[in-house]
Amino acid sequence: MLVSFSDIHLTDETTAVNVNPEAFTKILQKEIELCAVKNEAKEIRIVLNGDGLDFVRTDYWLNKDKSERPWNGTLDKKTAMNNNSAKMDLHYGNILDDIMKTKSGKAFASMLNSISKKFAGSIPVKFTYIIGNHDRILNTSLNLRTKLSGYLTSFKSYEIEFTNEYLNANDYSVLCRHGHEWDNANYGIEIYKYLNNKGDFVPRFDREIYKLQTIGEVITSELMSGIIYRIKAKSNDKKFIDSLKDLNNVRPLTDAFLWLYWYGTAIATQNKKLLLDAFKESLKNVLETELAKLWDKTKTEIWLFSGDITDRFEQLLGLIEDLDFDSINKYVEIFKLFDNIFGSSKDDFADGAMTEFKNKYYFEKDIQYILYGHTHEERHDYFYGDRDGKVKMYINTGTFLPYIQRTSDKKSFASAYQMSMVFIYRKDEDTDEGAANKFPTMELWNGIKRKKYKNP
Repeated sequence: MLVSFSDIHLTDETTAVNVNPEAFTKILQKEIELCAVKNEAKEIRIVLNGDGLDFVRTDYWLNKDKSERPWNGTLDKKTAMNNNSAKMDLHYGNILDDIMKTKSGKAFASMLNSISKKFAGSIPVKFTYIIGNHDRILNTSLNLRTKLSGYLTSFKSYEIEFTNEYLNANDYSVLCRHGHEWDNANYGIEIYKYLNNKGDFVPRFDREIYKLQTIGEVITSELMSGIIYRIKAKSNDKKFIDSLKDLNNVRPLTDAFLWLYWYGTAIATQNKKLLLDAFKESLKNVLETELAKLWDKTKTEIWLFSGDITDRFEQLLGLIEDLDFDSINKYVEIFKLFDNIFGSSKDDFADGAMTEFKNKYYFEKDIQYILYGHTHEERHDYFYGDRDGKVKMYINTGTFLPYIQRTSDKKSFASAYQMSMVFIYRKDEDTDEGAANKFPTMELWNGIKRKKYKNP
């Protein structure tokens, strides 16, 4: 039995709110254990499909000298990251410890350890951690991978795997990857070419590209977390600050700017000023990073009015720099110019999945299911179906975090928890009176819960 979920984004909670611990203890753990017994699982393969830990949704880096941040200092050509690897290992290790001290971090580790203990000696349990973009450092830091494995005390080392993709054609007919490979702001093909003098053709899934830090990490830490960090420094209004932590969960991410404006129109005048000042200052700090300057040189994206992401941010800063909050009203439409910075408003990664299904290598292996995460929006698409039951199917595993989106009237926002799990069973599991199935079987669970949890 394979079970996959993604994008739980466990943080140290300084600038974001974690998945509620009961998502692990009352939902995931119980469902995994129940399905393993009910369907006579021969093994349990837990696949965390990217962004399990989040090393950039934090104000940790903002409390350090700029020269010690991953996107500053002298950038290494192989990683586009601060080349002081010993210092980076120390910092990332500190963040990991802070994450695992949170109630949600403890619940996550407890869930995995409890499942492993429960089935010890009866059903093999293995854990596959697919590395995404918010946990990208795990691609290059053996020390960090070892440290994380240390929290999984019920697992032997060979039962834990760190990888960029999980392919199992024989047992599950599945290919899992995070999906950020189709997001140019979070997957550095162009910066890889620029730093390494590569030609136009570079294989999209080249293992070296996964090592490269991207502008997405800078935006998340210096801008999104930076806004909260700067307001915390000047305000004791916990309700105001906690509300802003929802900023990280707006999708598509470009709508985060519109969400800030929508949220800001209903707050006190003094908080409006704090919010706008923090936004401006954080935006400046993005543009001042060494990685942003390097990214600008690559001209990764070409837009309607020419330029890349950093050029757009410079244009935005120039437009709003001398404005107060209420004056921005007439310019709010400019935020819509950012619609393609982080990808479109729909999950067009389905096109990427179709490309992979057509890839000769995967086509010959007869893969039925391709699983991505990254977008935070659960979805599933059938590309092909046989009369005998075989399919080609793309599934996005969504997130356990609040999913905040614009309402259909485009004037407001609403949110809910979308909890998605994918179960795939081998032919000799989930059987009908012991008779093996012709193909692996699949269950997709997608629950929605609307509840306002109290922040810790």
